[in-house]
Amino acid sequence: MRPLLCQGMAFTLSGSWRYLEYPEINTAGSYLFEPANAIHTLHVPDSNVEITDIWFAIKGANLDLDRDGNVEAVLDAGTVLEIYRAQCKANGHPAPDVIGA
Repeated sequence: MRPLLCQGMAFTLSGSWRYLEYPEINTAGSYLFEPANAIHTLHVPDSNVEITDIWFAIKGANLDLDRDGNVEAVLDAGTVLEIYRAQCKANGHPAPDVIGA
């Protein structure tokens, strides 16, 4: 698959995290701009001693294309919210207080 990635922003409220593809570590108060087509894998270091809380804003949709350019999957803000809520429920966390799509 060939991804066409959406653009986004991240603001770290607490804890620390990084993208495995980049050396920078984001800590409380940090802001990160994610340009379109940036590939990244979120990682929370084992050394983190507090909950990592990050606010993400997503603009556009992530499209996964096959070799012929056909769309195989679409991931947008509404889908991310559904996944997030499902993971909270599956892990015994209460429904998050977030704005719905």
